[in-house]
Amino acid sequence: MLPLKPDMASLSVGSNNFPNRVYENSPQLVDWLAEEMLKYDIKPEIEAFDLSHIHQAVNLSKQGKLKAPLYVQFVMGVKNAMPADKPTFDFYIETLKRLAPDAQWCGAGVGSNQLMLNEWSIAAGGHTRTGLEDNVRLDRDTLAPSNAALVERAAALCEKYERPVATWQQAREILGLPQPA
Repeated sequence: MLPLKPDMASLSVGSNNFPNRVYENSPQLVDWLAEEMLKYDIKPEIEAFDLSHIHQAVNLSKQGKLKAPLYVQFVMGVKNAMPADKPTFDFYIETLKRLAPDAQWCGAGVGSNQLMLNEWSIAAGGHTRTGLEDNVRLDRDTLAPSNAALVERAAALCEKYERPVATWQQAREILGLPQPA
């Protein structure tokens, strides 16, 4: 779908184990996807399921295969991948800041970890991801009625930590995306 030129697209720069399969991203596939994203001027959203993915994204950027500044999303809470663990989360932030100081980052928690990752990310000065793709519940007993309900929950955390919610125009500026004509 990259020839359709979306503004952003997910890019997993390495493989890892998921609960019942290997999520395989061969070096050849990663290089091809990165080339296509450069060709179509698509900003990659690097999905980091493992520490090695942060290092790989930085290496690809240094080689000119990914346009800087990077946007890296720490995906936590997938069984057999990166655990939702606060010291690990803090280490990932420190590692990314050390290796790519101009990078933007985001925390994404899968399932019951979503709210916790939303709060950690907002409190730490990063961005956060929420939505039904990763989690279908507001809490243990309540299904989320919509993506909007999960977004409202994350926005309430922004207010708690005195972090303004970006408008869509501000979000495009933060991400380095062109404003529409």
